[in-house]
Amino acid sequence: MKANSDKSKQSKKATRRVLAGVLCGASVLSLVLSLVMPPISQAIANDAQTVSTEEAVTAGGSSTESTDVGNTNNGDTEKLNSDEAENDASEDTVAADSTADGSEVKGAEQPSDAQPSDNENSDENAIAPVSAEGYKEVKGNVAHAFDSGGKYRLSDKSWSDSQITITADTTIDLNGNMLYHGPGSVESFIVVQNGVTLTIEDSSANVNDATSSVTNNPGSITNNPGQLANMAWTNDAPQSLTYYETTSAPKPDGLGTTETTTQHTVSGFGAIVAASDSGSVKQVVSVADGGTLNLNGGMITTPRDLTGDGHIIFAEGKSNETHVNINGGFITGANLNHQRGGWGGGLCVVGAKVTVNMTRGVIAANKAAAGGGIYAEDATLNLSGGVISGNATYANEINNGDNTGNGGYGGGVYTKGSTVTISGSACITNNRADARITSSNLYNNGLLGGGGIACTNGGKLTMTGGSVTANYSHEAGGGIYAGFYNQGINFTMSGGFIAGNTSDNAEGGGLRISSGTTGVIEAASASNKVYITNNKTMTGSTTGRGGDWGGGGVFVQTAGTLNLRMALITKNDAGGWGGGIGACPTGQTIVTHTNGSAIYANTDHGEHSSAGGNGKNEDSQSEYITETFKKAGHEDFFLVRKNDSQQTVAAVLGKMLGNGSAGWKGTCDGEEISIDPNGGAEAKYMFGLKANPTDDAKIAANNAATTVISGNYSYTHGGGIMTNGNLIVGEVGKDTSLDVYPAIKVKANKVLMKDGKAQRLAGHGYRFKLLGKADGSGEEPYWDANDTLQAGGCVATPEFTVNNEGKTGEIVIDTAAYQPGNYDLYLVEVPIDEDGTIFDETIYKIHVKVSDTPVKINLMGININRYVLDTGASEVSVKKRGDNDFRECNKPGFCNWTGDSADSAVSTVTIGNDSNPAFTNELRTSGSWTPQVTKKVDGGEMKKFKFELANDESFSNPETITIDPTHVTTDENGYATSTVNFTTKNYELKDPENGAKTFTYYVREKEESSTYPHYKFDQSVYQITVKATDGSKGKINISATYKQIRDRNGNKVTNDTDHDLTDKSIPTFTNTYSTSLPLSGMSGVTLTYLAGAAVLCAAAAWMHIRRKANAKGGERRE
Repeated sequence: MKANSDKSKQSKKATRRVLAGVLCGASVLSLVLSLVMPPISQAIANDAQTVSTEEAVTAGGSSTESTDVGNTNNGDTEKLNSDEAENDASEDTVAADSTADGSEVKGAEQPSDAQPSDNENSDENAIAPVSAEGYKEVKGNVAHAFDSGGKYRLSDKSWSDSQITITADTTIDLNGNMLYHGPGSVESFIVVQNGVTLTIEDSSANVNDATSSVTNNPGSITNNPGQLANMAWTNDAPQSLTYYETTSAPKPDGLGTTETTTQHTVSGFGAIVAASDSGSVKQVVSVADGGTLNLNGGMITTPRDLTGDGHIIFAEGKSNETHVNINGGFITGANLNHQRGGWGGGLCVVGAKVTVNMTRGVIAANKAAAGGGIYAEDATLNLSGGVISGNATYANEINNGDNTGNGGYGGGVYTKGSTVTISGSACITNNRADARITSSNLYNNGLLGGGGIACTNGGKLTMTGGSVTANYSHEAGGGIYAGFYNQGINFTMSGGFIAGNTSDNAEGGGLRISSGTTGVIEAASASNKVYITNNKTMTGSTTGRGGDWGGGGVFVQTAGTLNLRMALITKNDAGGWGGGIGACPTGQTIVTHTNGSAIYANTDHGEHSSAGGNGKNEDSQSEYITETFKKAGHEDFFLVRKNDSQQTVAAVLGKMLGNGSAGWKGTCDGEEISIDPNGGAEAKYMFGLKANPTDDAKIAANNAATTVISGNYSYTHGGGIMTNGNLIVGEVGKDTSLDVYPAIKVKANKVLMKDGKAQRLAGHGYRFKLLGKADGSGEEPYWDANDTLQAGGCVATPEFTVNNEGKTGEIVIDTAAYQPGNYDLYLVEVPIDEDGTIFDETIYKIHVKVSDTPVKINLMGININRYVLDTGASEVSVKKRGDNDFRECNKPGFCNWTGDSADSAVSTVTIGNDSNPAFTNELRTSGSWTPQVTKKVDGGEMKKFKFELANDESFSNPETITIDPTHVTTDENGYATSTVNFTTKNYELKDPENGAKTFTYYVREKEESSTYPHYKFDQSVYQITVKATDGSKGKINISATYKQIRDRNGNKVTNDTDHDLTDKSIPTFTNTYSTSLPLSGMSGVTLTYLAGAAVLCAAAAWMHIRRKANAKGGERRE
């Protein structure tokens, strides 16, 4: 037994020795790992963190670099975003990135930690059941569930953390469930590729539209237009959409309408929800050129603001037929919290081959700089049903004058160059154009607006049915903004309602027709009437702002035209004058009974006047608003302009629609009159008229009318209609006599020279205008010392952009007609912002004399007195820059007067020829230089290091660029090397000293030790000096030098000399990579390893000592 015991003891002794050896070895290994692993782990962690951060920023941060997905993004769309959008997008991206790692999707409806793994979900989808209708049921992670196309139905909440690309025809039935895009940032959540159709539907029986009546106040103007829609969310899961729909119905007598507003609260829907947890998207759904999207049901939305030039849906159709068909569902939630995204928050379509067909569905609760609900460029919109409600433009202050570049148009819809048709039951309602003008220099110009819809830059707007109701504009065009100044459209209305809209501070409560726009309002039949009712403009009611001339129902701008036929204009009201029609015309106003109008029973109050914009203040002058005018009548028709005109500006006939007598009484050019039923009156500067028809005449007119303009209000003038342009009510009949005065057409030519050679004018957009005044009145125009044109006592026509097809541009400007007398016109170029161009400041004076003896002719039974130009007494003179006065143009063939064969009432003066152009601009070539830096890394990998370039040594507002680590070479020392360029600098010599100018820059590397802790950063600063010298033939020569003013440790350098900056001699920065033990960051891990090693060493030592002690003490205790 003892032998066995000894053996057992020996065995235990051997076991302890082995264990001690293992412990000692582990101690040594632990000590080694404690020194080696932390730097390695730190480097790996840094790389992972860097890649994560850089990918997140690339995906969602900058709107200046975009990744095309299926060719759905393009330069035309990028111009639609604003500076605010880009800055806010970057901020959101940083916030999203900071929570991306390890984040959970919040809310009961959201995917969370309970998400199945990719393998689990793949198996689930692989055996997904198929319904009787042929739908494959899917849920969970559906990132690649739709890759093969087909029909799918969501059976539970679903998500994808990556972009879903539709490459084959696909139908997705949301079935009342949510399809989320989780954390991170992508350009588009869903992309529909060329030639592919995606259909989105929602078969859920739980969709509920709870409705309630908000107001039903018959016969009154709605007091609260522009009720915005809103979304209700629970932890980023959409719960409900509330929007308002205002409908119009004709009154029993057919002479007006009643508006009723219904609140809709929709819930129980399925939805596609982008950026549901964090991060961002530019588009929720993108339709590539040639793709098709059918939205039949469900909601497409995002709880977060779109980035860059984003939209809920974007579609492009420039090369292939592209379609967006909205047959149901909801497009909601764009940019509700901040000013982000591109024009068309809900839907943006771009291209001549893209078509939107909307038959049902709702576009609501979206915002954008322009086109809160929809923006269309060169596209086709067919709106035959559905509701566009509660969308808005941002409430920005926009004071950029006569252009649309900063938005501010179309709370519901904004189009450029597009063809739009509103028909059927389509309803554009309760949208808002909230952008506003704050510069007093731009008040009363009709800029900004279109609460319901704005259409500019050419194109067509046709309204055969549908309704534009209860929309609001802070500026002009509460309902419809038809055309922009000198960028007109064709507007036609043959059915439908424009009702209950409001413009707050400018003209056109219901409809605004711009200069260059021709509008025709004529219903096809009495069974499908046109109603323009219960609209209002409150222009002039804002304290301290002053008002325009008005136009509660309709406003026609200078050089715009409205043809109105078979119209009843009644029961409108004005706070100023002319409850029915008001006018301060630059064009003509003709009111006749042949297919014309009946204007009666309108009211006015004479309490408010305009602010007198553009010198039109006659409405407040006692010289015009006399006691005779006030007493004689003015409620139905009011017109006034300066009394210095000899031209007939308005004609009113004695009968009205239905062939009864209008019974006109009032004043004409200051004299009290009454108009015989078989006669008429012509005014040169003023009308004030009230109609007094019999009951029988009223009944006949009411029965004949197919257009009803009633119940409208203007705070100033023209409750029903206000015109500054051409208003033709009815048709000119055979019983009238017309005086026709000659118009002047001015033609000239234009060249652009560079180095003695003519250049193509395409893309320059040079502009001209014509100024005019009566001969002998006012001061002549001139260029002042600051190269600014002073108009003197002249009035300017709209600017004209030169025809730029070739190297010689043609200038053609048409003028209004001139009555007998003498006039002076002045043709000048309008300088544009174009670097390097010296503009021609020549002024041409065109003296015009119109004969006072008319040529009498009869045309189709109409007696016409035609006045002609006296070419013998008309001449052209010129004043060049530096001349003291005008001198006659006597060069043979340089100036010519001709009659226009197409219209003998037009005379043309031509200035300039091919050998001697009228205007010549000189293009001075600008010099350019591109700053560069070289980056080297000693011992490590190239990272995304950043460099800064500034104009001062303190680096205020620097330009920052980033190294691309994928473009790296190795130099002769084995260093990783990369050279990058800053933005090219363009130079123009203005006021040079001795023919040259000097520019100074400073460049350095941005120190990022916290991001790359194992790199020692080069702290050098270089000063770069660029010299631009005037060369021959307008060329600018550029040379550059550099010197180091701080060394790589950041210390000042005073002894460096200038080095020529060439392709081989560039400021260079070298970073050194080190794997030494870090002083922070991973030091906690290192200490943990050291502590573990110490414990193991102590344990081994204790066991060894114990064994020795037991050996000395005699018998061991085993």
